[in-house]
Amino acid sequence: MKDKPTPEQEAQVLEAAIGKTTVKISGILADLGNDEFSARAFRKINMLPISQRTAVIDYLCENSYKYHFDVDKLLYYSILGGCEKAYDVLKARGAKLPAEIRTAISAKNTFRGANMWWMQFQAILHYVETDALIRALRLLGREFGDDKIKFTMTFYQYVNFINDIEAFELVLAHFDQSRMNKTAIMKDIISKELTSCLAAAEQNGWLNNPQKRDEMIKYASDNGKTESAAWLLDFKNRTADVAAEREKAEKKMLRELNADPNSLTELRKIWKFEKRGDNTIIITGYKGDRTEVTVPEKIGNDIVAAIGEYAFSPDAKRIREEQRDLRKSITKITLPDTIENIGEFAFFKCKSLSHINIPEKLAEISKGMLNCTGLENIVIGGNIKMIGAVAFYSCFRLKSVKICEGAAEIDSAAFYKCSALENLELPRSVTKISEDSTFWGCRKLTVLLHKGSYAESYCENSRIIYKYTEK
Repeated sequence: MKDKPTPEQEAQVLEAAIGKTTVKISGILADLGNDEFSARAFRKINMLPISQRTAVIDYLCENSYKYHFDVDKLLYYSILGGCEKAYDVLKARGAKLPAEIRTAISAKNTFRGANMWWMQFQAILHYVETDALIRALRLLGREFGDDKIKFTMTFYQYVNFINDIEAFELVLAHFDQSRMNKTAIMKDIISKELTSCLAAAEQNGWLNNPQKRDEMIKYASDNGKTESAAWLLDFKNRTADVAAEREKAEKKMLRELNADPNSLTELRKIWKFEKRGDNTIIITGYKGDRTEVTVPEKIGNDIVAAIGEYAFSPDAKRIREEQRDLRKSITKITLPDTIENIGEFAFFKCKSLSHINIPEKLAEISKGMLNCTGLENIVIGGNIKMIGAVAFYSCFRLKSVKICEGAAEIDSAAFYKCSALENLELPRSVTKISEDSTFWGCRKLTVLLHKGSYAESYCENSRIIYKYTEK
């Protein structure tokens, strides 16, 4: 009969096994550090039975110094893997979410740029199965407690949580709802006929606004989503005070009919704006519903002197989806001559914009300002001294540009990929043109210029076709 091994011998066997396991865990953790492959690596782990896993975790926790084992990181991956028993063991051992990871996925983190941990967090949850996702969301809720988890619409695109009511409710409970595009999510729910998720959204106040409720009813009806339409109509019948809503709508209509369109109250419905220190107004956003837009000279008693960054752009932050779509449909913008400054990317990606004037007091076409693929022709007055970087980037319908006498400088990539640009008139006053891709992709371009001018030497050096103006 074989002798029973001593505790020391058992420890040696376990240590040998742990050593091999640790090598594997270390490799997995290293792979998880790579954003592109992290989720795939996580999904391919061959898991030990839970009893053996907890024994391994216990041993590693006790000997973390020996194996350079990161207990806190393992807690993070146990959460994302939805492994509740491993989570409990690690928490009992004092493990906590690493500070850099907690910061990256906390709703308190307002940083908009890419973050390795946030990207990995989304990627891993993208690949887990629905039951594991539910366990992971439940563990995240336990870990964060009353604090909210960061939410972005990129996370929504990565992580498919609305197909399961429990997952959806967990996200609603533990993630920051203020960052959710509720209209887009509800439309997705309606498209998939997920009425249980509609009920959860309603319980969280997403349909409290009668206008939003009716918009969703119309969307469901227009798209033939009968189950969702029936649920929404039943909700309206159960909760709406139809008479009060009708009376309110009629009063609103009368107010609008009798309102002075130039009153401060009416202008606030169309424009987001701020009063500056010099008592002038800067337009920071367009909220109207017209595709031909006239910017007012005054709001109240104050002159409108500036247009802010992304003010008309569909790429602006924190605007509703319908506003984004409307901005893409704007065809004409008339600016008053009171405008002295227009911020960067003010009309960026207004793809239908084909007519816009340049105010007389404006001194600069700012960076990315007129990246509008609908533009075909434009005259830039002599008051403009500088045409900023990527000002007309990818305006692929732009055929003709006249820059009047007075302009001095054209910055990098200003006309990059303006593939239809045939005629560009450059004045004598231009004394500096960036060599950094300014006219890259302008294969049809012929520059009209003055003999002996800086523009002529620039075209010679850049091998751009030109001809002399007779003026």
